[in-house]
Amino acid sequence: MRQDDIQRLELTPLADRAWRLCDRSVSRRDAASVVAYVELLDDGVYEAVWVSAGIGSARFTTLESLLRATLRLLEQSVSLGPFAPSPIPHRPPAHA
Repeated sequence: MRQDDIQRLELTPLADRAWRLCDRSVSRRDAASVVAYVELLDDGVYEAVWVSAGIGSARFTTLESLLRATLRLLEQSVSLGPFAPSPIPHRPPAHA
């Protein structure tokens, strides 16, 4: 992990053991800048709840492994490009 890669990420404290993980390459005014909410659990494990770049949650034994996984996730989301909505099949109106 290069230093400039890691500087792309920002952990903003929300509480004593909770942070918002943001992508600095996205405008702060854009909701997509929030990548995950992170909490340090009682067992010393970091739990990330993915917001803009992933689905679900994941647990990490170190903050470094969390940041590495975040960078990989951001890279994957860029390579996939934007998702197009699935078309909704047309149905004729119901007859009474």
